[in-house]
Amino acid sequence: MKKTLLALALAGFATTASADALIYGGANVGQSDLNGETSTSSTVYVGTGILPFLGIEAGYTNLGSFDQSAGVETKATTKFIAARPSVDLGPLHIYGRAGLQAWETTTTGQPDDDGVDIMYGFGAEYFMMGPFSVGAGYEVYEMDDDRVETFTLNATFHFL
Repeated sequence: MKKTLLALALAGFATTASADALIYGGANVGQSDLNGETSTSSTVYVGTGILPFLGIEAGYTNLGSFDQSAGVETKATTKFIAARPSVDLGPLHIYGRAGLQAWETTTTGQPDDDGVDIMYGFGAEYFMMGPFSVGAGYEVYEMDDDRVETFTLNATFHFL
């Protein structure tokens, strides 16, 4: 019994240690919503754990294409940099995300628009095996008077 408990404790420690990786990267895919219209969103990101409970992340998100009205479509993308505070609960990793994003939109029949606004969100990931985790997240991307909300599933690989 003691050997089993020791093995579980060590496995939990190894998994938790990989959550605090110096370098990690991943991708997510999910659904985005802009003014009641939905689309598919996807993100690629990289990050670094500067402290055991705080990381910095940068990424690119394709927020999708949204039908605004008959024949009018809006496409939105963004690049972001964010702080990522986190808490490790064994193999479960709960995090927040808040930062700045540079967004661009292209709307049929209108000039392109861009700007810099805030983005924020939260999520959880579970370490399946070694440095590989899967999870889900919710993010909000502010864009002037609009906001795009996303719910995504992610996969992350923690390198160092």
